[in-house]
Amino acid sequence: MWRIGVDIGGAFTDLFAVDLESGKHAWVKVESTPPNFEEGVIRGIEELAKQGVYIEDTTQLIHGQTVVINAIITRNGANVGFITTAGYDILDIQRANRRDIYNFKYRKPVPFVNRYMTEWVNERIDSDGSIYKMLGKEEVKKAALSLINKDAASIAIGFINSYQNPIHEIEAKKVVEEIFREKGIDMPLVTISSDLSREWREYERFNTAVLNAYVQPIFVKYIEKLEQALQGRGFRGIFYLTLAAGGMATSDYAKKFPITTVEGGPIAGIMGGLILGRLLDENNIIVIDGGSTTTKAGLAKDLTPQVNTEYWIEQDEWNAGYPTRVPVINIHEIGTGGTSIIWVDEAGNLQVGPKAAGARPGPACYGMGGNKPTLTDAYVVAGYLNPNYLLGGKLKIDKNLAENAFKDIAEQLSIDIKDAAYAAIRVANDNSANLIRLISIRRGFDPREFTLIAHGGSGPMMAPFIAEELAIPKIIIPAIPSGVFNAWGMIGLDIRHEMVQTSITLIEAKESFLKFLNAAFRELESKIKSTFESEDIDSGAVVIQRYLDVKYIGQAHTLKILCPDGDLGIKEINKIQELFHEAHYKEFGFNLPESGVEIVNFDVVGVYRVKHPSIEKHLNDGSIEDAYLGEREVYNGSEIVRVPVYKKEKLPSNVTLQGPCIIEGDTSTAIVIKNFKAYHDDYGNLVLTRND
Repeated sequence: MWRIGVDIGGAFTDLFAVDLESGKHAWVKVESTPPNFEEGVIRGIEELAKQGVYIEDTTQLIHGQTVVINAIITRNGANVGFITTAGYDILDIQRANRRDIYNFKYRKPVPFVNRYMTEWVNERIDSDGSIYKMLGKEEVKKAALSLINKDAASIAIGFINSYQNPIHEIEAKKVVEEIFREKGIDMPLVTISSDLSREWREYERFNTAVLNAYVQPIFVKYIEKLEQALQGRGFRGIFYLTLAAGGMATSDYAKKFPITTVEGGPIAGIMGGLILGRLLDENNIIVIDGGSTTTKAGLAKDLTPQVNTEYWIEQDEWNAGYPTRVPVINIHEIGTGGTSIIWVDEAGNLQVGPKAAGARPGPACYGMGGNKPTLTDAYVVAGYLNPNYLLGGKLKIDKNLAENAFKDIAEQLSIDIKDAAYAAIRVANDNSANLIRLISIRRGFDPREFTLIAHGGSGPMMAPFIAEELAIPKIIIPAIPSGVFNAWGMIGLDIRHEMVQTSITLIEAKESFLKFLNAAFRELESKIKSTFESEDIDSGAVVIQRYLDVKYIGQAHTLKILCPDGDLGIKEINKIQELFHEAHYKEFGFNLPESGVEIVNFDVVGVYRVKHPSIEKHLNDGSIEDAYLGEREVYNGSEIVRVPVYKKEKLPSNVTLQGPCIIEGDTSTAIVIKNFKAYHDDYGNLVLTRND
């Protein structure tokens, strides 16, 4: 029985299918079809059927999508109404302690729900969870009617201190849902902040609820259309969505909480990198995904990616961004990809992205009507990409169209077309190198101690330039076709749920504290297991992981510390404090062993392990002559040189190629620059290292 991973990108939709019993696999790459992305998915399903992979024989379909993040970035979400506690304007006030106080271009983020679509009701929960003022249900009813009459398609509810006691939010949700039903809406879309997060900090919680409500109508519509199309073709398996925390959840869960799926596609590549790292005994990895519109990167020290429960959307050096309180693996991305448009700014500087040509019209060389130069066109003009076709011959391209697109850029800069193209390549690679700095050097990690795993359509092209600049010693280009690596990574995702509860408590060697501590963990674990049982998963097979967010008394921010299983006693508490002191010293360069230590959050993760796809050894007894495609003229920034070109799929095992050379695969092209060599290992991975 088949398991299929589906990854939607800006230009292509990728599908990878694996039969975990027999080891058979198949993949396809088709054009994305915005705004009706489900059409591209169905087209991919039909292409898989030509290879003997039938949707009616599929037990699981795991889907990573960009609908959520695109709806937020393009401001294409729903008209949202917001109901909150009387007297509070947190979405407008936001944070007084601005994180970028030296930013002279700072502008306060515009809330996704304005005051016209906000209603206030009398209620109040105190910080200890007690009810100070009862909820006025008639006020809630009046507020809901007002918002629905203003054409609210979904409603978010956020009450003060509901992370301690959500009873008022739960009651208000019932009232609002009843109003929706009275208006003839069978499936009311109502989000309460306490369902998404039970952590403190109201602005972050409320903004998460609003963003969930903002994307929910468009997300639910998309998922339901796709579900209907799949079921119409005989799919009777389980439909999963990838989560930003590195797992997956059922489509029913994702439709309730779509914000938890933000960045789910790129994160599948990180999880795929972990599988590859374990196979090759690479404990410290940086994974870079060069896509069609963006480049994403993440880091895993000791094969453990960092997961935060605070993620900022659209945050960059000039913008504060929008916070979300959902678990997300630490990744960063920039608007540089294969279809990124190349342009000259008002200061005469060459820029790459963030605007992109996307699937349509695409790069100029595709011949689909695009006339603006893109990064793909630059690689074609410079000779790094095949001037006649891509995707193993499936996509015909025209080098002349790429060169024509660069004429205007070359004239503006008063340089040759080839110089303009190569300059664009260097700018894009420098941008990507800076991206790696953000996730490594800026966080105290030395990239020289990591192996770079490069995938995606453009990842293997930019990787050696990045490694050269940052002195990264090794690059691995996976045996899994780079262009569909995210889709392959989805097949290895575990089913995952996480719950976080704020409960600020001083750590003490007292029986009363230990009783409270163990009771708090047991309550969260019970809720986690109930969630799995609602999805027909045996809770006894769920692996529970415990964490505590800990800080010194008086500090504002916390560090996450792993906790042991079972009942915790004095010995375990002392160990937790010891680990916190060590982590604090590593993170900040000092610690305060004599200072009191507080627990802020209890964090429980439930993981149901699935069988991961494997990469088997596949010895190729061919010859270099069979893989050799000839020579190609390549411009390296100073001169035109002739470099050998090889076919990746025909390379014999255990062969080493000296750079400069080009290795063309079915979904991506790997560039081996001067002073590098590429080794084709037993599994089919390309391992690039320096000659020295």
